[in-house]
Amino acid sequence: MPRILLVDDDKDILDIIRLDLEDDPANAVDTTSTATDAITKVTRTPYDVIIADWRMPGMNGTDLIRKLRHDGCASFIILYTGYSLSSDIRTTLDCGADHYLHRGGDPDLEFAELHRLIKTVAGKKT
Repeated sequence: MPRILLVDDDKDILDIIRLDLEDDPANAVDTTSTATDAITKVTRTPYDVIIADWRMPGMNGTDLIRKLRHDGCASFIILYTGYSLSSDIRTTLDCGADHYLHRGGDPDLEFAELHRLIKTVAGKKT
């Protein structure tokens, strides 16, 4: 059962993604709306996958990922954001993200890609 942490300051988006991921009963999904709380959760719970937004108050997704990696977090991290990072994708991946997915296109395709990535990560654990 993949353990997933969603991090997004927009409660509506957080709920939409959570509900979609919970359609697969194999997924165990936790959520938080702040990067600071995400750091705390990761110190207490081992997550297989962390899905984080980029634009958040206090600490953006890139800084969150750097902090998590610095602290030894080995989770598969997906930066999933509606903010256009096209010129900064290399920087985003260099900070420790495993995958970048732009939000704002076809939600069915985006969610299908999230499910595919999660299944791939879960498959590597078995």
